[in-house]
Amino acid sequence: MTSRQQQQFHAPCGHVLAVPADHAGQDVRCPHCHRIVRAPSPDVPYASPVPLPAGAPEPAGLTAVYMTALLVGLAGAAVVYLVMFDDLSETELVTLTPLWFFPVVFGLYGYVSQRLLRHLAAERASTLAGAARLSIDVAGHWAALVLFPFLVLRWRSSLLVSLVAAAFWAVLLWLFFALLFPTL
Repeated sequence: MTSRQQQQFHAPCGHVLAVPADHAGQDVRCPHCHRIVRAPSPDVPYASPVPLPAGAPEPAGLTAVYMTALLVGLAGAAVVYLVMFDDLSETELVTLTPLWFFPVVFGLYGYVSQRLLRHLAAERASTLAGAARLSIDVAGHWAALVLFPFLVLRWRSSLLVSLVAAAFWAVLLWLFFALLFPTL
């Protein structure tokens, strides 16, 4: 069994691609951002490392963190409202709400912001707000309620965006409870 020589290079999205050496100078599709990129010719010197582009991808572990938070939050809501609901007072329900609500918000906004950042890396949008508008066009105007933070925030960090979105929804949740249940 003969092994083919591989050459490695960075795609515009920042991921390292490994292609057979005989593909040098040919167009290949990045499996991460799905853009077509030209594999460099073998005569390109590789004396120094290839710098990552400005829009380098975030650590892959964040997606797992976001999905875990989302699933834990949804499971918590299911337990509270499907299993324990009849045994809890209104005060206890209000007290437990942040325990499932914030993991859901954090996970959802983190995951969505990563998706929007992929639009930027694939050059389908030039700003985070532009990527959010693309999503609103596809999903409908109701999506603007959820995507609101992305329309005003300029950061390219899904972690920072999800933390700010969670704080934004924390204030809204506090106002909701303060106005609807002032005695609790």
